[in-house]
Amino acid sequence: MAASVNPRSVVLNVVRTANAQSVSIGRLIAIGELFGLTANALRVAVVRLVADGLLESDERGFYGLAPKAAPLQAHVEDWRRGESRIRPWKGEWLAVSLGKAERAVRRGSLRALGRLGLREGRAGLWLRPDNLAQSWAETAERLRTFGLEDGAEMFRARDFGEPLERRLHAMWPTRALQQGYERALHSLQRSQSQLDSMPHDTALVESYLLGGEAIRVLATDPLLPEAIMPGATRRELSELMLRYDRVGRRLWSGFAARPQLSGLTEGRHAAGGRNAN
Repeated sequence: MAASVNPRSVVLNVVRTANAQSVSIGRLIAIGELFGLTANALRVAVVRLVADGLLESDERGFYGLAPKAAPLQAHVEDWRRGESRIRPWKGEWLAVSLGKAERAVRRGSLRALGRLGLREGRAGLWLRPDNLAQSWAETAERLRTFGLEDGAEMFRARDFGEPLERRLHAMWPTRALQQGYERALHSLQRSQSQLDSMPHDTALVESYLLGGEAIRVLATDPLLPEAIMPGATRRELSELMLRYDRVGRRLWSGFAARPQLSGLTEGRHAAGGRNAN
């Protein structure tokens, strides 16, 4: 299990969940060791994340998320809001039309559209049900922040006609989404019943891996309305993950309290400010 863990993802996830604290390289290395990662692998990952503008550090080697990482951080953490992220669907579609763009710019647009669950209905036209609870302006701003190209046009659409509506409803891989919910749900249910009886370090690794996978499923979910895909299993997974997260945080708090890790996290206000390297 540990062999498949990516040093970059470990660093980002540890810093992301540090609750407004900076994390020392020593603590990152100690956590990496739980997953069989070498100190060198963690140091290389940190250096590259700083170079990519996703981490920043103070002069003492304490690391936190850089402003560039904040929008994606907020998007991932949004899973905690559960069903409050959506509203009843009235049949309208959120549509984004793309014109001509350079390849690198277009890649950014496609990532942005994918993060908000849009699919390509026809060449250059991306759609999703207009059921997101956030305002129209917030949706537009989030797409721009994630990299949507300047020339893209966003508008509402409806009344496509029954044949096209059926094709639009079928754009999302609902069977695969449902299977993903079920796998994550069953994994968390099994794990939650066994965590307290596991050796502490084994429980740490399992809670990180299974909790991380469940969060990935929830954070990347397109949040489809009931007319396209029933949401009962998604809701069940979201509620269970909130409980599992509390258990996981308790376990990791115990790890952070170990004597050898004392002083390896520091509140941002106490770090004397942080400057991007």
